Amino acid sequence: MIDSYLSAPELAAFIATLPRRRLAASALIRDPEGRVLLVQPNYKQGWEMPGGTVEAGEDPRTGCTREVLEEVGLDLPVGRLLVVEHGTSHGIWGDSTIFLYDGGVIPADTAVTVQTEELLGYRFVPAAEVGTLVMPGLANRIAAGLDALADGDTRELVNGRG
Repeated sequence: MIDSYLSAPELAAFIATLPRRRLAASALIRDPEGRVLLVQPNYKQGWEMPGGTVEAGEDPRTGCTREVLEEVGLDLPVGRLLVVEHGTSHGIWGDSTIFLYDGGVIPADTAVTVQTEELLGYRFVPAAEVGTLVMPGLANRIAAGLDALADGDTRELVNGRG
């Protein structure tokens, strides 16, 4: 182990040189018609999926569950991992890893309550129309998630591409 050879200050200095990566997690939630739940943030243009940043000391699945509950008021059992996406060299954002989980199909009459501090609204969007509302990388992640649901596999993307 490296810490067996280094003093505490040396170890801290070494750790400070290691790369850092942000983590995010989202849920692919659908209605009975197969439409995808998207949310509209108030802090940027375009639409996103319910989810967000994984907090320190939190695993991605727990972060996804927490974010979905906070953002849209849905306390859903988060299903299997569908997609892992590695975002590399995104300017000031640096590197990231995004986890996309199966959020399941919710009944048509399910109440969705958006968190007004972060969101303007929500809508269920047919899969074929998702690309008209979201950034291309997110559209690819959603498509990969839908493919993973269909065939039971898990997808891995880099910067929105398989």
